[in-house]
Amino acid sequence: MGRTLKAGVIGVGAMGKNHARIYSELSNVELAGVSDADYGRAQGVAKKHHSKPFADYRELLGSGLDVVSIVVPTSLHHEVALEAARAGVNMLIEKPIAHNLQAAEEMIRVADRTRVKLMVGHLERFNPAVAVVKKEVEAGDVCSIEITRVGPFPPRIKDVGVILDLGTHDIDLVRYITGSEFKKVYCLNSKNSGSYEDAAIILGEMENGVLARITINWLTPFKVREINIATRERFIKASLIDQKVTEYGRYQDNAYLVKELNVPYGEPLKLELEAFVDCVANDTPPPISGEEGLRALEIALRCLKG
Repeated sequence: MGRTLKAGVIGVGAMGKNHARIYSELSNVELAGVSDADYGRAQGVAKKHHSKPFADYRELLGSGLDVVSIVVPTSLHHEVALEAARAGVNMLIEKPIAHNLQAAEEMIRVADRTRVKLMVGHLERFNPAVAVVKKEVEAGDVCSIEITRVGPFPPRIKDVGVILDLGTHDIDLVRYITGSEFKKVYCLNSKNSGSYEDAAIILGEMENGVLARITINWLTPFKVREINIATRERFIKASLIDQKVTEYGRYQDNAYLVKELNVPYGEPLKLELEAFVDCVANDTPPPISGEEGLRALEIALRCLKG
């Protein structure tokens, strides 16, 4: 596998602590350190994984890292990413890439100039159910795609609404599964219990003619993560939580064929971090580039404008 890569995690809250756990489990990676604005939390995570805590993330970046996960609030992505690039550390940034297009564009420019890899953590691309769906529709006969992502409000989110937090997942998935860019996009959203929108319906038409609908909210008491795809001959239904994909054949003679497709179980975050580490170890392009993160962000911001 080559040399062991030194990894760090900046921000070890609900998601960041899982990044730390997985880095500590990878055979070709050493979790060298973690940092958090809450130093006590950094100490707890570092102790659990036999790593080193840092109160200042800049000190962590200067400790000789090869890779770092940036898992801080979206409003801080720009600042931390620029510091990582200047320190020469390859980075995986949780989605969305940034809070605005200007910040994202500068992050990409600086990463290119300093020759560090920048990968955006659009996690759902690494869900095994998505991989199966993508393979099933590669023939290009998709007519429409509908994605539902709803659930309760996450208290950890304080600086963005449901479109940037949840919607960017599915904007990216629509692009990825259809292999096309948005030609038109329309959005309705509402604020029901806070400063940011907590419910939205996004309608889109892709350049290849596929119609898309994304339903997201923080108002549902339980999580739903589903993809429904209508093709000319089949209907494909996927549950991202259960990692289950069902295919319904063409309806004829008052019946249709139902088939459960094989989905090999895998932890999406582990698959994502393995792909990130591999691209650094083998000096290959990141699976999800900064430019792809920028495209998803651009559509999400258009949705916010109505």
